[in-house]
Amino acid sequence: MSDASDVRPNVRWAWPVTLPICVLGLADAVYLTIAHYNTHVTLACSDTGHVNCLKVTTSSQSEIFGHIPVALTGLIYYVVMFALCTPWAWNARNEWIHRARLAGAFAGMGMVVYLVFVEAVQLKAICLYCTGVHILTFLLFLAILAAYLLRPIDVSKS
Repeated sequence: MSDASDVRPNVRWAWPVTLPICVLGLADAVYLTIAHYNTHVTLACSDTGHVNCLKVTTSSQSEIFGHIPVALTGLIYYVVMFALCTPWAWNARNEWIHRARLAGAFAGMGMVVYLVFVEAVQLKAICLYCTGVHILTFLLFLAILAAYLLRPIDVSKS
């Protein structure tokens, strides 16, 4: 078992890449959450054809267990990922922070795969704002995975 001093440092570009992605994802998720809870807010998106934000955001699949809005889970996800992608978190010596960030990236991608399936196969409609969150989550996943795999190895400990 390794102690905190054995944690490999992260690449320098990690937080400047991941933090802005989190900010954009957070902004998108806030907008979707507000639109979910406030019926006076209409998403600036088509509501006909294959691009149909209204159909996607008001479907029964827009809530988990029939009560928890998917938009709210996205908001919570991006709040957590924002915290895990700050410079402090990237420079933390505690390995659990790095593992939590990586696990969060994988969990986010799992949710994206499920939601894209729901939109494409079950609803046969997509929401542009949801797609924005999906793309940002994919980019965040790639950046976190790359940073994790490219961490320099401290050869002085060998």
